Amino acid sequence: MAIMAKWGPKSWEVSSHKVASLNGVSASVELDTENSDDKAGSPATKTKALKLQTFNFDFDLAAVVGSDVRSEFESWTALIGQYAPFYLAGRRFGPANVQLTAVNLSDTTLDNFGRILKGKIAIALTEYAEEASSKKATSASSGGSGGASQAAGVATYNELGITQSAAGIGASSSDKASKKPNNTQLTK
Repeated sequence: MAIMAKWGPKSWEVSSHKVASLNGVSASVELDTENSDDKAGSPATKTKALKLQTFNFDFDLAAVVGSDVRSEFESWTALIGQYAPFYLAGRRFGPANVQLTAVNLSDTTLDNFGRILKGKIAIALTEYAEEASSKKATSASSGGSGGASQAAGVATYNELGITQSAAGIGASSSDKASKKPNNTQLTK
């Protein structure tokens, strides 16, 4: 089995039981600049920072090789907004986390019953910047690929503003004792 790429719970591989390969990957890194008409000796172009990186790729699916095009498209749309690292050839490609921002289905062929026999799914990923996200997105499952939680795109409790674990939530021992029924026949 040869895994070409992986993002969260999704992987593209070519093996005897699965044929799912990427057609190609396009990536963009851009500088954010600002032009001004200040003539007091400052430069006309000011460099602000790098814009968020973007990645786009597409892959073909067909029922003849065991793919359910409609189900795959629906599973991708359920992941919109989630983030995880993107791995290409076993190594992380791009920033620590990228967020799924768009899924498109095109080039479909239907049978007489309206089932999708083949199609092309295009994916758009954008660099996930924690400070710009307001912590509203969720992490996609990394499928047990090991490593630190940051590398898998999982926010820590402190990053989410959670100061207690779930084990500390609930009634205290004194609250539980006050709610216990008193059976006077058992205490005699």
